[in-house]
Amino acid sequence: MSDTLLLNRDGQPLCMIPPSVIDWQLAVKLLFLKKVIVIKNHDDWAVHSQKLTLPVPSIVMTTRYVKPRHKVVFNRKMVYLRDNYTCQYCGKQFTSKDLTLDHVKPKSQGGSYGWKNIVTCCATCNWMKGAKVIDPLNEPKEPTYWQMVKASKGVTQYTFRDPAWAEYLGYDVPLQANG
Repeated sequence: MSDTLLLNRDGQPLCMIPPSVIDWQLAVKLLFLKKVIVIKNHDDWAVHSQKLTLPVPSIVMTTRYVKPRHKVVFNRKMVYLRDNYTCQYCGKQFTSKDLTLDHVKPKSQGGSYGWKNIVTCCATCNWMKGAKVIDPLNEPKEPTYWQMVKASKGVTQYTFRDPAWAEYLGYDVPLQANG
């Protein structure tokens, strides 16, 4: 569950894809260990013990700067995002359930599995291509972290528990609360 937005000491999220969010239990634990400070609490949510009532943090910031690791993980979702959910042979846009991954240079011909040889492909084009080498519309390459952040903002619509997170995540319009 994503209850609390975690910011680095500089006020930036530790990660943007996906956004760095933690559950409320970890946020409270980090608060008691003095590893984070509270920027904002949830307006309508508190946890209770026998002797203590504590508002649940919505946004916390680390007390020490954590060096971010901006490396894009190679997986199906990231390839779809890099290619904008578009078949790289016919150029049509699809939903993720209608796309597959395709080796530009087939495995049977020594093609590797990585950023530079995998593209998104619709089932029809994948079947027609078979084990042939056909140049895709866009040459596959490894994206930078910031290219993927930009791509995710254009494609992925996140909904969060607190609309105040939008300001820290670079969204113009506050997002709907996720109940």
